[in-house]
Amino acid sequence: MSKSIAIVWRGTPETRDAVLPESSRLFPVAQALEARGLRVRPVVYCEEASAEVRAELAACDGVLVWVDPLTDGRTRGDLDKILRAIAAEGVWVSAHPDTILKIGTKQVLYDTRNLGWGGDTELFRDAITFRRDFPKRLDASGVRVLKRYRGNGGQGVWKVTGLGGSRVRLQEATDRDGRSSESTLDAFLDHCETYFEGEGRLIDQAFQSRIVEGMVRCYMCGGTLAGFGRQYPAGYRAGADPENTFGLPAAKTMLDPSEPEFAILRDRLEHKWTPAMQRLLGIADRDLPALWDADFLFGAEPGEFVLCEINASCVTPFPPGAPARIADVAARSA
Repeated sequence: MSKSIAIVWRGTPETRDAVLPESSRLFPVAQALEARGLRVRPVVYCEEASAEVRAELAACDGVLVWVDPLTDGRTRGDLDKILRAIAAEGVWVSAHPDTILKIGTKQVLYDTRNLGWGGDTELFRDAITFRRDFPKRLDASGVRVLKRYRGNGGQGVWKVTGLGGSRVRLQEATDRDGRSSESTLDAFLDHCETYFEGEGRLIDQAFQSRIVEGMVRCYMCGGTLAGFGRQYPAGYRAGADPENTFGLPAAKTMLDPSEPEFAILRDRLEHKWTPAMQRLLGIADRDLPALWDADFLFGAEPGEFVLCEINASCVTPFPPGAPARIADVAARSA
């Protein structure tokens, strides 16, 4: 009998009986799985149907998950418990919650800062240390980027610019128009205390002034590059002022993995950085997600790339060649 692979996305109790429509971005993945002889089981996840979802997933050989860390105030806490439980029973899960904690949170920027894609990065685990040390780091460089431990869509990602005295200019990455506001530094530090609730923390990175040139998203299937996404800021123009550039809301241009402009980046990512990250964080080949992406900004020097974030929870859209590679990983791992 052929192996069964569940494709999981978030919905509501009312959409639990939904099939995977042809218009869905995940439909090509289902087609690729079926082309590899795998049976596809669409599963709509919602907390209200937790027990039913667990039973459905436990009956599968493998699970592919597309659920954001934060959606309308809801987290993945319940779903992650389900995924850990079925994985312990032998179901292959991509991405496993433990793998997401290693690479899919902003802490990966701190943990891997010395691999060649990082740099001036600090991790704050508590509000007291943050309140004591962050003002000094801001004072030294004039502008910093703060990132919430877990989130998506730019939630809790702040560009903080010192204005002298006790004033700061703030831009959150959720604001797609490049607008900013001013505040006292103390008021902003107060606001950030919510980010330390539970197991929360904040990551502090140097601001990359070449953000005006956009970002390169590298789509990975296991340890193999499946394609690039080239993204420019909204209203991009040559010589744009980095002062008001943040958030990168523009649509992506998908590029083939053989794109010559990023051949060096591909070589480093596949043969140097990803294996080094696996060794450092203890990630086996089988535990690399079937689909994840690493976002890079351009560094100060030619040919230098700086890791912006890694996404492993809910990567969409993705290049046309990705579904076949996802199916290869699933067939090999489940």
